[in-house]
Amino acid sequence: MNRSCLSCSAALLLSVAPLASGNIRLPAIFADNMVLQRETEAPIWGWAAPGEQVVIRGEWSNRDVKVEAGQDGRWNAKLPTGAAGGPYSLTIRGQDTVTLKNVMLGEVWICSGQSNMEWTVGPAVGPGIAHHVEEIKAADHPNVRLFTVAKARSKKPEADCSGKWQPCSSESVKPFSASAYFFGRKLNQELNVPVGLIATSWGGTEVELWISEPGMRSDPELSAAIEGRAKAKEDYKSNFAAWVQACQKADPGWDSWAAPAMDDASWTPLPQLTLWDRQDLGNYDGTAWYRGNFTAPADWNGKPAMLELGAIDDLDVTWINGQQVGATDSYSIQRSYAIKPGVIKPGENTIAIRVHDFIAQGGFTLSEGQPCLRCGDKAISLGPWRYKVGVEQKKLKPPPQNAASENSVLYNAMIAPLVPLAIRGAIWYQGESNVFRAQQYRRSFPLMIADWRKAWGRGDFPFYFVQIAPFDYHAFRASDPTDTWPHPGAELREAQRLSLSTPNTGMIVTTDITDDVKNIHPSNKQDVGARLALWAMKHDYGRDVECSGPLYKSMAVEGGKIRLHFDHIGGGLVARDGELREFTIAGADKKFVAAQAKIDGDSIVVSSPEVKSPLAVRFGWTDTSTPNLFNKAGLPASTFRTDEWPVSTDGVKW
Repeated sequence: MNRSCLSCSAALLLSVAPLASGNIRLPAIFADNMVLQRETEAPIWGWAAPGEQVVIRGEWSNRDVKVEAGQDGRWNAKLPTGAAGGPYSLTIRGQDTVTLKNVMLGEVWICSGQSNMEWTVGPAVGPGIAHHVEEIKAADHPNVRLFTVAKARSKKPEADCSGKWQPCSSESVKPFSASAYFFGRKLNQELNVPVGLIATSWGGTEVELWISEPGMRSDPELSAAIEGRAKAKEDYKSNFAAWVQACQKADPGWDSWAAPAMDDASWTPLPQLTLWDRQDLGNYDGTAWYRGNFTAPADWNGKPAMLELGAIDDLDVTWINGQQVGATDSYSIQRSYAIKPGVIKPGENTIAIRVHDFIAQGGFTLSEGQPCLRCGDKAISLGPWRYKVGVEQKKLKPPPQNAASENSVLYNAMIAPLVPLAIRGAIWYQGESNVFRAQQYRRSFPLMIADWRKAWGRGDFPFYFVQIAPFDYHAFRASDPTDTWPHPGAELREAQRLSLSTPNTGMIVTTDITDDVKNIHPSNKQDVGARLALWAMKHDYGRDVECSGPLYKSMAVEGGKIRLHFDHIGGGLVARDGELREFTIAGADKKFVAAQAKIDGDSIVVSSPEVKSPLAVRFGWTDTSTPNLFNKAGLPASTFRTDEWPVSTDGVKW
């Protein structure tokens, strides 16, 4: 999926100038309630008047650390931290004094990626995860501290970001990354030390947005693409606009269903706007129209108002009384439309919304009080509604792909401000937006890891990531019968598995937690976080646990069969719920057929009567595969292939 091809609203970017007054200023990441990495030399930085002496002291130590601000006003120091504990105060003195309160020493992790990392515990980004009501009630973990980096983009590295530290509670956990929370909760419970989680993610984003510009330019292939980006962006804008117009022309409701006088009596009643899987459109991709009426007070006449519709997946166009009042082409943006005076009339008014979902989940994600219309200090709730399907996506062309989108802008605004904060490591959940360039992900993803490690200067710090879940990418396949994109999801999973050759990395598998292959966002984020924590427990905290499901290691042809060997067998291989499935086998003709697979000790033997001289095996090699090979530790095996034959994303480049 490549949702980052859709335009996103610009965010306010922060710049920092030297302070003439001598006032100490700290970046947002240094604040009350924060966690500093324990038992290290923790970088501390900020701004003061040029040449001003700054003295830093942590309550856990009797030692002052002194540093002088440079001519640009920036100062940098390294503060020794001790064993886990707190709460402490942290004091920074110059011509004035700043004191941070309730500071803990513990474990600090960066948590980044796209929407599956951004997906929140409660219904903020997304509808909330599985059992979110119970999880929210139980989220009383004051020694787990949460920091969410506000979304922002920048063409240059920024010195600061927006966000604040909060102790984990039933309120603070609602809008926080679910995958990150369950990871941190597990560490806190197992280690009994404070844990600081820094969530910095953005749905629908490609990995290239998270790599610095020097990092991108260090790769000849990506550097060349940067040079040709300007024309490609203009071409994409033109192609996307033409695609939108073509979809509108094919929609039977475009010319008439927003009209106030439209007779919608035959439309399906809907008490409240919601996600499509909560009405009867769970597996539907295409357009759907919504109509409702509202009564405006007489004193609203001639006044401006604000319409709030929440986030709409993917595109919307909205009308009031037949006048278009807003349109947005990104699924992650809150719809807040300014309504000009005169559009709303005293008494009855009509609102119409056309939603176009072209992949994955569709519909509305509402916050408390939405949808509503506000005028001054008054608000009107909107609903009930009626809806009608417009045109199915399969009757439309897929949206154009932005093959050379912007790069580095999220690194600049959402990663650079965190550098060089002392951290233990990073967790990562991303890849869906790169599936159609899966082969290139083999180089871009390891490049990103190396780029972050270089920026932090803390060596090969732990980097643990999530292999993308099964999902039906059919909506993005070419409409011609040649089936241009047969298995891009499987190819991306392979690229992730091969990235394990990067030192000090780990991967978890999610093929068993998907409850609907039409939904790109599995609701089970508990297992995601817990499995990521297993890697940290084993490799960073010395616990004797199995951290991975079986990973393909090697193969050997034995007559008319192929024997497969694995790492991480976790006490033994297991076929869950019956015979092993999702194995295919091929000979020299490269035509894969369904195969029989049997566990034989710590290996698996694969064969088929249709293939007398086998050369290759593939396992779980479809976008929607949910295979049943596990180890006795209860962890699923990664999908894989033993061959290196050409695949659909070969040669598809950024």
